[in-house]
Amino acid sequence: MALIKKETTWFFISIISFLVILISYIFEILLPVENIFYDLRFKIRGPIKKEGNVIIIKIDEDSLSELGRWPWDRKIIAKAVENLFKAGVKIVALDILFPEPSNKLSDQALYNSLKKGNSIIACYFEHVYENVLKNNTIQKVQTEKLIYPIEIFKKVAKVGFTNVEPDNDGVVRSAILYRDFEGKRYFSFNYLITENIIGKEKIRDLPQKIYINYYGPSEFFDKKNQKITSTFVGYSFVNIYKNIIPSFWLKDKIAIIGATAIGSYDHYPTPFVKTYPGVELHATVIENLISKSYCMKKFNKFQNIILIIISLIIFSLIFYKSSAVLTLIIMIIFSAGYYLLTYLLFVKYYIILEFVPYAMSVFLLGFDSIFYNLISEQQEKKLIKSIFSRYINPYVMKELLDNPTGSLSSLGGQKREITVVFTDIRQFTTLSEKLPAEEVVKFLNQYFQIMNDIIFKYNGTIDKYIGDAIMFFWNAPLDQPDHAYLAVSCVIEMFNELEKFNENYKLPIDFKIKIGAGINTGEAVVGNIGSSQLMEYTAVGDTVNTASRIQALTKDFNSPIIISEYTYKKLNNRIPATSLGKIKLRGKEQEIEIFRVGDYRYY
Repeated sequence: MALIKKETTWFFISIISFLVILISYIFEILLPVENIFYDLRFKIRGPIKKEGNVIIIKIDEDSLSELGRWPWDRKIIAKAVENLFKAGVKIVALDILFPEPSNKLSDQALYNSLKKGNSIIACYFEHVYENVLKNNTIQKVQTEKLIYPIEIFKKVAKVGFTNVEPDNDGVVRSAILYRDFEGKRYFSFNYLITENIIGKEKIRDLPQKIYINYYGPSEFFDKKNQKITSTFVGYSFVNIYKNIIPSFWLKDKIAIIGATAIGSYDHYPTPFVKTYPGVELHATVIENLISKSYCMKKFNKFQNIILIIISLIIFSLIFYKSSAVLTLIIMIIFSAGYYLLTYLLFVKYYIILEFVPYAMSVFLLGFDSIFYNLISEQQEKKLIKSIFSRYINPYVMKELLDNPTGSLSSLGGQKREITVVFTDIRQFTTLSEKLPAEEVVKFLNQYFQIMNDIIFKYNGTIDKYIGDAIMFFWNAPLDQPDHAYLAVSCVIEMFNELEKFNENYKLPIDFKIKIGAGINTGEAVVGNIGSSQLMEYTAVGDTVNTASRIQALTKDFNSPIIISEYTYKKLNNRIPATSLGKIKLRGKEQEIEIFRVGDYRYY
């Protein structure tokens, strides 16, 4: 029954852990932590060499300083585009919005430049508020609107949206390649550039959403070459405008014109840095698409839920049978090992595996198991203490519980000085013959209960019951320096309590309980004696035998409590005792002096 109860309790604990983890995963409560571990993979890997298909034409501080504040006259942009096409670039992509016409000559100039080669310009999905009549009132309703370039540019250039969609924490980790809007499919700026390079057939199977495989920050320290290196080759717009960049630096490249100046506000946080130019973000996505090095999640949400449930079941079964130390080892090894696996798959094969739900499964179940086992052990100890305190001395039991692998748990003993007491009921045989067996047992149980309580009160160790006799001792297993005094004091209280017992316990016959007690102090071997299957914590030796024989003398000397000279010396006159002379005990050559304690006599 206890095992079934334990299994049922652990089952319910596991179910609660299952629900906590699954709810946290389904409702994306764990997502912020997952993002931290996702970004950490980039930082561990560090910056890497990219393919080099894309160059950045930077609208930077130098360009703004020479050509004036933004927005520039479109003739300036037109000249730069024309210079790029003359240098032999494959595609000129403008990460710039042209939602409204400027003067006709400038628009015509840019139009003429764009039609000289493959060109792509930007559009943008924007959330706007519009006044709508609703419930007889005008209400502001948020709608989405596509900010398109003017018609003249759409005739000569492809148009792709440049929207960047950060996660809830503001970091950009993914890119949308196409989306449907008002019944029509629109492709991203990056998708259209890649399509122009590798062709429609090869790009057809791309997913709608990819995770960006960042190559690094805009600039980083190259340890190999010991110098500051740019992730992407970039040229200041003003130098392209002035046509001072050699053509062979530009030939067959994809040129993206975009803002890198801080004041442009086109910067986003990435796993590497807090501010990363949007134009370089587009360049990264394009390089990812061309080289097929973009990252993808291996499993969708439903598949992850199934895998999380399987992992929870496996670890629930493992931890149910595991010790606290083994559980901690499994938690650490699995978490570290699994994160290493996610890192290697990410770096080598651009595969993204969820980490936090599985690590949380292990840690939550692991700590549940540790705390559950600790509580169970405490409950089991209480149960053992409650049950076995009826069979063994509480001090022996305490030592076993505190030190289960110590000397008390194995065969063997040690020699130490103890004080041993034997007590015996006088004329118990006569009593047994006159009473039914169940009445004798009832009587003995009550008698032993009273005697036991007194022995335990004085911290004595009960060795055994021998019929109606009790053997008990002091100074083992715990040290008790004043063991002789404790023993004699205990026996005196037992006699005093016996008088009350005789008054309160009414036997069916006229019989008063009388006991005799023999006490001796000396060396004995104390420990576990028996076999590996069954052993008994006991004391053996001449000291024990002497105490037993002294107890037998109580009838002869009409003295209920007799102690040996060795015990008497330990009392230091603190308890009154009278010498009964020296006697020769059965089986011993040497005489021993014995003493009557107090004035107790049989009547």
